[in-house]
Amino acid sequence: MPPIGDVIAFAIASFLIIIIPGPSVLFTIGRGISFGRKAALVNVAGNSVGMLTGSLAVAIGIGSFVQSSDIAYAVVGVLGGGYLIYLGYDAVKTRKDVAQALVTKADPKPMGQLFRQGFVVGFLNPKSLVFFAAILPQFVDRSQGQIIQQMIFLAMIFFVIAVLSDGTWGIVAGTARHWLAGTPTRIEKISGAGGFVIIALGISVIISAFNR
Repeated sequence: MPPIGDVIAFAIASFLIIIIPGPSVLFTIGRGISFGRKAALVNVAGNSVGMLTGSLAVAIGIGSFVQSSDIAYAVVGVLGGGYLIYLGYDAVKTRKDVAQALVTKADPKPMGQLFRQGFVVGFLNPKSLVFFAAILPQFVDRSQGQIIQQMIFLAMIFFVIAVLSDGTWGIVAGTARHWLAGTPTRIEKISGAGGFVIIALGISVIISAFNR
């Protein structure tokens, strides 16, 4: 375990980075608006596990490669952004089905599918990989050894903070959706709006991948 001072400093740095709305937050808000609180929280779980997996990839050196290679960074960004665009398009395309499902009290999307989608988005977020590659090692005490174990411990702290923060955003977005969903037509528009938010986010991720 790293020194307690470094752990606290890392937790503060993680909190400050996480609370700034980025790809994960905006994606969660988009899903909450499109599919509701439960779907948003499942998405948060998948997204956070994806980021945690990315941090483990950093621990074995993949993150450093993405950080140092413009091509690798761009490829990860295009894959992640493209996947977001696909999910946004799917939300827009199925907005009528979502509205009907809400009326009939049916689940518009399987929870397992939402978890997997959140995982892919979290794992393919190049900014997360670079954050873990550039910031995580700065809080590791090399004199204590067990570098990988220290990185995993710090990554778990980041994971917990991310779940709490993104989960709050998801609940707020999902609550706003249910509050606004007075009629199927209205929820159809809200779901479509959430899809367009995700599409815009995907485009932004792709653009930023070539302009870091």
